[in-house]
Amino acid sequence: MARDGESPDTAREMKRTLLNINRPARLLAVLLALATRVDADQPNEVTIGMYVNDIQNINLNTYSYGVDLYLWFRWKDPSIDPVAHFEFMNSFDPESHVQTLLYEKPQPQPDGSLYQIVRHQGLFSTKFPLHNYPFDRQTLKVTVEDSQMVAEKLFYRPDTIPLVINPQLQIPGYTLGSPRVEIEAHSYTTTFGDLTLPDGSTYSRAEFLIPISRPPMAGVMKAFVPVLLIILSAALSLLLDPSHVEARVGLAITALLTLVALQFTMLSGLPEVTYLTLIDQVYLLSYLYVLAVLGLAVRVSRIDQRGEIQSKILFNPRWDRILSIGATVCYLVLLTGIISLNLRG
Repeated sequence: MARDGESPDTAREMKRTLLNINRPARLLAVLLALATRVDADQPNEVTIGMYVNDIQNINLNTYSYGVDLYLWFRWKDPSIDPVAHFEFMNSFDPESHVQTLLYEKPQPQPDGSLYQIVRHQGLFSTKFPLHNYPFDRQTLKVTVEDSQMVAEKLFYRPDTIPLVINPQLQIPGYTLGSPRVEIEAHSYTTTFGDLTLPDGSTYSRAEFLIPISRPPMAGVMKAFVPVLLIILSAALSLLLDPSHVEARVGLAITALLTLVALQFTMLSGLPEVTYLTLIDQVYLLSYLYVLAVLGLAVRVSRIDQRGEIQSKILFNPRWDRILSIGATVCYLVLLTGIISLNLRG
């Protein structure tokens, strides 16, 4: 409506001018609103990293190990606190864990982000494959996952150097490999009873992996040298005169019993598994060898009703040496094949 003293054409012209003047401001407001909406739809990016101070008590029986670590987070949105609702997904005996915040409040960083670091000490667990024991390679794992915000709202990103191992760290009996970090969106096939969650929700997960392996020479000296000494003792029984049947049979039986005791001692530190480990296969082959030696000793030492040895051909030092060497060579060839097939697989 035109004001007093103004014509309708003049009023329309002024309105059009005001609209043209306010158009850039309206356009800027629309763009800001769209940018705000896009930022709201984007998940919060949380940078994560870990420093491993120490690793203790690797227990193959319970599939557990102790880790003393520092875990840090950096994020930009002040409305969230990823430190308050993260959790370790593979903790063992959670009641024994000790966790401490190094700062009472998140610390501001030069790039505008917030920073918090946690020191955590406790037992963790992962399943150890033992197929190649005592040449097995294991991976110690610490798994971190956000417990409240789904991956569409929060996801982890590894820091520039996401996993650092204390250079003075030593694990008796093991050699440390190159650590690595894997980030994934872990899906669950349940809503955990929460009606507000969609089916198949995913949560951001960070896995800190530390490979360890046994030194090969230690495995050979501790596991195979005692077995080979027992096998050599059983083989020497074939070099005795067949007339000394008690000594031959006694030496072979002693070797068999020693193998059984040694196997029980060797496997006492391992969990019960349903498959044959490499060391199990070695002992089975050794049992067969000792039984074969025992059978040969009995066969060669058989006598007739007059007290004479029946196996005239085998009653010869030369044949005894051939039998002893041949059986031992066959055993060593089969042993090498078993080890090669297991390590190759």
